[in-house]
Amino acid sequence: MSSWGDSAINAFVNLTPSSPWAIQVAEQWRGLPFGKYIYQTPPRRQRSLTGTIDPSKEGIWRKLQLFSSVETIEQSYEQTNSAFFSKLPLDIRMIIYEMVLGYKVIHIESATPQSRIYHLVCNRPSAINEPNHQCHALSTQRPSSAPREDYKEPSGLLPLLATCRRVYSESIRILYAANTFQFTSNHAAFRFLKTMIPSHRIQSIRHFRMIMRLPHHPNMNSRSKRDWLALWEFFTNEMSGLQSLYLKLMMLHDTQEQIRSAADDEGADWVRPMVLMAISANRTRGCRVEIVTNSEVQDLNTTYKQVVASNTTADMNMAIQRTCMEVHQRMRSSLGTN
Repeated sequence: MSSWGDSAINAFVNLTPSSPWAIQVAEQWRGLPFGKYIYQTPPRRQRSLTGTIDPSKEGIWRKLQLFSSVETIEQSYEQTNSAFFSKLPLDIRMIIYEMVLGYKVIHIESATPQSRIYHLVCNRPSAINEPNHQCHALSTQRPSSAPREDYKEPSGLLPLLATCRRVYSESIRILYAANTFQFTSNHAAFRFLKTMIPSHRIQSIRHFRMIMRLPHHPNMNSRSKRDWLALWEFFTNEMSGLQSLYLKLMMLHDTQEQIRSAADDEGADWVRPMVLMAISANRTRGCRVEIVTNSEVQDLNTTYKQVVASNTTADMNMAIQRTCMEVHQRMRSSLGTN
């Protein structure tokens, strides 16, 4: 169903006197909340991207990096009057960029689907796996996203990137590749990925964490099935640089009840896209995929390997099916018994 269908559903809810009843009925036809972003075409940029530095003037390490990247050409100035560029070789500059920009957990937030997206650097990254993780940064007033605006606790991220075009060109990939991005809402995550950053930057993201809210079961209707499948295709194909994916699934009581009451061979159907993505990403780049339900963490690749080890005569399709059933069984257990 297209955006026209969504408009019709919203009109039905707004025009019906009994809003709770209308919302409950409409939910049977809606897709999943991230669906409208997954299929969205990235907006056209107002200017071309900053190009890479002339590889003939840089070291072999830089040449290899540039050879594997795709950039639109808009060459930066050499900045020969800057001691930073003229006296420090690129390898040293890259170390400096990584020390300033990398090794952080970055919370990306947005109050509503229409409000501004902003970032906060986590002050307790070692506690990121706590069930109700909170850090000092999240309890303070949010900083401005303007790179040149004063703030008492600046992140050091955007100001450096805004210094000059050459700094940006050399260091922007590190921002995405050397940090962990953590989201607490569907709209903030997929607006960021699909409308804010250039599509090829998505491939540079290595570590992605998200609290994903599911208003209903992914297999509730054809739209939800389509959206759920498209989500895992997005993780497989567009986020092709992922090395770790951590999804905490937050579900309403009715959805939990559906999972608890479903047989494992039946529930394996909606689990399958997750398992296929985990196997593919692990084989190609060693990606670790973790799914959390009710504070219980499942490493999908580990589960698959355990199933293969205990069923040596099973072919790949059978091993995948058994893995899906095992994952579903563990989800049911984590959500409690009927």
